Amino acid sequence: MTVSCVVFKFVVPSYFFPALAKAVMQIGPELSRTVVVPTKLDTKIPQFACPSDVEVFLLPPTSTLDGCILGDLPFFTSVLSGRVGSGSHCLYSSNDDFKQAVSFKEMEDVASLEEKLGRPLSKQERNNLVYINNVPLINSLLEKEHRSVTRKLSDVKQELSTLDEAKLKEKGRAFHDMFLTKLSLLLKGTVVAPPDKFGETLSDERVNGGAFVGADGVQFPHKLIPNAGMRLYGGAQYHRAMAEFHFVVGGIKCTPITREEIVNACGVEDIHDETNYSRIAS
Repeated sequence: MTVSCVVFKFVVPSYFFPALAKAVMQIGPELSRTVVVPTKLDTKIPQFACPSDVEVFLLPPTSTLDGCILGDLPFFTSVLSGRVGSGSHCLYSSNDDFKQAVSFKEMEDVASLEEKLGRPLSKQERNNLVYINNVPLINSLLEKEHRSVTRKLSDVKQELSTLDEAKLKEKGRAFHDMFLTKLSLLLKGTVVAPPDKFGETLSDERVNGGAFVGADGVQFPHKLIPNAGMRLYGGAQYHRAMAEFHFVVGGIKCTPITREEIVNACGVEDIHDETNYSRIAS
């Protein structure tokens, strides 16, 4: 089986980046096959006001990154302007001249960053800067991901070629059992699912699923409902919904019931002549 591999390289101006990001997310929503290389490091350095700005920029927290990019962190470099060639409009006479200029520029960037930091760059910080030296690492990451995707694709094709009615039924039963297990765990309580992705605040819940209202048709204020501002799911969200329900029921005024109405409700059942108090209470 032959599997082709396509590598997309996007070089666009900064004002086109939102459209580019949308296109990349459509190809790989988790960014697990994407190497990010910002190319405007030299214009970014003057914007750093303190050492902590440089540290966060070079080694950003995982929570600030979209998805899980290939290599875990972006690489940074400064792409020089000017063409390579022999014409009068060309700034570099050969590719070697351009590579040498890029190397000098990287040295200048490192010196500027160390001046902003007030200390030498750490090994990890430096590794994310020298882009040319990182090309073999980037290639190896892409090759490893290519092998992984090729293996998964082969497994999927193999599975599709051997599917029959019995296997489909077995997979359906396995999915059914897994779904019920996960649902039971969700209702019991879990911290596996991220609240920012699956949880709902009370406002979100009311928009997506409707809201309890009092006899006057007005919703209860959020401050009366416990954990109204928290993004909940599963059993925790159920408890909040029941608390809201109790507030609504507690505010309803019951119609007065006379003793005669209670006695008249106590009739005879179809099967036996005993009184069914559960039916009467409802």
